[in-house]
Amino acid sequence: MDKKFNFEEWKRKKIERGDWLPEKEYKRRMKRKREAEDQEEARALKSHRILYEEYTQKCAPINDILEDLEDNDDHEKTKKVRALINREMVLDTETTGLSNQDKIVEISILELIDGIKTGRKFHTFFNPEIRITKKAVEIHNITNEKVKDQPLFASKAEEIIKFIGESVIIAHNAKFDQRMLNNELKRAGWEPFPDCRFIDTLEISRFLYPKEKNNQDALCRRFEIDNYNREKTGLHSAYEDTILLYFVYQNLKSELEKRKLNPYDFKIKHSNSIEEE
Repeated sequence: MDKKFNFEEWKRKKIERGDWLPEKEYKRRMKRKREAEDQEEARALKSHRILYEEYTQKCAPINDILEDLEDNDDHEKTKKVRALINREMVLDTETTGLSNQDKIVEISILELIDGIKTGRKFHTFFNPEIRITKKAVEIHNITNEKVKDQPLFASKAEEIIKFIGESVIIAHNAKFDQRMLNNELKRAGWEPFPDCRFIDTLEISRFLYPKEKNNQDALCRRFEIDNYNREKTGLHSAYEDTILLYFVYQNLKSELEKRKLNPYDFKIKHSNSIEEE
């Protein structure tokens, strides 16, 4: 039989390792950490919002158009918005596993306008109604118990589609996110997103750095992007990963510019090379 849990022995070992904190001190430190993170996020959003507002003042007045775009079926208005702005979505998902039968348990989407993160985002967890695999839990620490009260994907599908609109979707290893997203959309009775809607930062990074590691952690280290939480815990978070990917994407675009390319030129040339093979 397993030994009963001995709290005092566990506490003694924690103290010896220097890991023990009284509850009051632990809560105080966690509160300070959360406040610091909130302040940093607020500063970042304010900076991006200022840039965004400066852009809209110089360009045509698009704010009113954007506000009612989600409830608008007027294709002429949509075309007008497309002509005025370059709107992209940075997307990441966490899933129950890797197969076509697996489902999304977390999705995060960040809006970019002319390459600027505007602060508008869509983020939610889902109850997948199937078992989250042990391997997946090791990656993102999202358990069935944690998401049992979250909405089903089908109930949010239309909201996701409207939020993305006609934007291009930026993702790292986009083929995986595209497959998982489209599988969910099909189950919910919606049309899938075609390949032309996706820009894959993994393909771009492999092109730029063919002999290097090109996972998101490696790219953050290469571009000196603060990746402390993922490096420390080893856990993935769709929301945090979209923020990191935003900065990765900016750096990849800069590197492509040195070769007189942009992500869209690259996608066309890359797609052509695959078809020729």
